[in-house]
Amino acid sequence: MEVSSLLSLPEGLHVKWIEPQGADLSIGVVSLLPSSCCPLCSQASSQVHSQYQRTLRDVPCGGRPVVLRLSVRKFFCRNPDCSRKIFTERLPPFVQPYAQVTTRLFEAVQAIGLATSGELGTRLAGRIGMHTSPTTILRRIMALAPCFASQVSCLGIDDWGRLGISPRAQVWNDSCGLNHPHHY
Repeated sequence: MEVSSLLSLPEGLHVKWIEPQGADLSIGVVSLLPSSCCPLCSQASSQVHSQYQRTLRDVPCGGRPVVLRLSVRKFFCRNPDCSRKIFTERLPPFVQPYAQVTTRLFEAVQAIGLATSGELGTRLAGRIGMHTSPTTILRRIMALAPCFASQVSCLGIDDWGRLGISPRAQVWNDSCGLNHPHHY
């Protein structure tokens, strides 16, 4: 079995080397795609201008944080009407342009945040090899599209408000499948 498929890398990405660096697992990855499309005019180009290395965080492997050293190429745009003469190859949905983490790590942190919250999510993520902060977890949750329900299907009122600790009521709206309390 090839290492690229073991790490679930998308087609066109190939692992060149793997080496432990302290607590991290560093993996060198290169793109073997024959061409790339210009992000402005969408014309394919196979003429390479240069290459550079991006450093990305990825989901942990065996409890160790993973750092990808991704070699990406810059291409010449061959469309004379395009204002962009040189562009960098894009690798969505694996990684978004300018991102420092892979899409799957972004989504994993988002899922941890939805299940736990900021502080608790940070502790859980640290235990499974993901370095993050409470602020990052909250930003990932805020990046989700808002859930708009056309009508409320289930509404509950908790008039005890934390068993008498707080003299307020909690209103629960379960129309999106998520229990979000609204304090009054």
